[in-house]
Amino acid sequence: MNKIIKPILILFCAASIVACEKDRLLPVESAESSATPVVDFQVVQQADPFTFEFKNTSSNYKTLEWRFGDDSLSTEVSPKHMYFKDGKYEVILTATSADGAKGKKLFVVNIEANKVAQIIALPNGTSNTVKFKITTTAELKSASWDYGDGTKSTDLEPAKTYEANKLFISKVVLTTKLGAQATVSKLVSSNGSLQDVTSQFFKNTGNANKSIGPAFAASQRVGDRWGVVADWRVNAAVKQRDGNMGGWDQWEGNTMSMEKWGGGEREIIDGKIEQTSMAPLPEGQYYLRMGFHDYQVKDYLYSVVTKANDLPNVNVVESNTDVLGWTRITGSVNNGNEANPLIFTTAFKLTEQRNVTLGYVATFQQNEQNFKLYEVKLYKQDK
Repeated sequence: MNKIIKPILILFCAASIVACEKDRLLPVESAESSATPVVDFQVVQQADPFTFEFKNTSSNYKTLEWRFGDDSLSTEVSPKHMYFKDGKYEVILTATSADGAKGKKLFVVNIEANKVAQIIALPNGTSNTVKFKITTTAELKSASWDYGDGTKSTDLEPAKTYEANKLFISKVVLTTKLGAQATVSKLVSSNGSLQDVTSQFFKNTGNANKSIGPAFAASQRVGDRWGVVADWRVNAAVKQRDGNMGGWDQWEGNTMSMEKWGGGEREIIDGKIEQTSMAPLPEGQYYLRMGFHDYQVKDYLYSVVTKANDLPNVNVVESNTDVLGWTRITGSVNNGNEANPLIFTTAFKLTEQRNVTLGYVATFQQNEQNFKLYEVKLYKQDK
């Protein structure tokens, strides 16, 4: 097993591995004294990303007590401390003067797993097979991989064959020689690992996690349900809801939507919801990953990426020479679980830097058809 060691860096609170939140003094109940301790300290990252030296710079004190936020404490002047897991830890230093006056200071150390170690997967020369590489300053003892497709491995830097044209979340639990652990995740395909570039090129792309806010925002609203999705172009064919709204539905999570249920509603013919990139995308391999709340399609629904400034009509999606990639969505699935959205992927490749337009085109003529979308994510293949 190879040991992976990168050059040692001594990092203060602006370190790339440790995000240190603003420290602050804490109020305390203190005896009357003219010599209240002045409490302060510095945090110094050690070579091991889980280990820190806490350099005391306090004054007017007799004793010190350090609480490191993991149920451990020290009374040393400037202790070193190792954490055994990534996460946030509240470090509190309490200084006590000779006559009992106290002062406290709190400092939050945030050990981020994806900064403790970086993972990349690159093609290894065999079809649909990638080789994982790990970069870290820690001395690794072992790795436990879950490749996201039901298979596992304990190789440190394994080669893995994936099914083509699908995306997988690969997770690895890394254990250092000192016994600390971090769990790092990476989105990968059969061509390698991926970087999320969504926010660089598109606005209002949704969110499948209600705990951090609504999915899609609306630019227009009517009543307590229907609207028009903001930052996307929504054509007249989609706007057949109440008040000429369409493309956005407040029900069950503020989703992007098209619907044709019946009861005299207009048919949707070549309904389009689309957005052109804010800037040209660099050349490379891309994956448009979509998380649906539900869909019920009897006629036609396509996810499309095109070189043109707008999406083609339904009947020419599969033959249009400007189309870079498409996925036809059929059938009926009602999931309704934002924690586990229904995933579709549209792959496309750019051989030159250029703007692209992506979105959805649908024809719903029969009744009881719809889709609701939680989020849209764009990923670029690592080189």
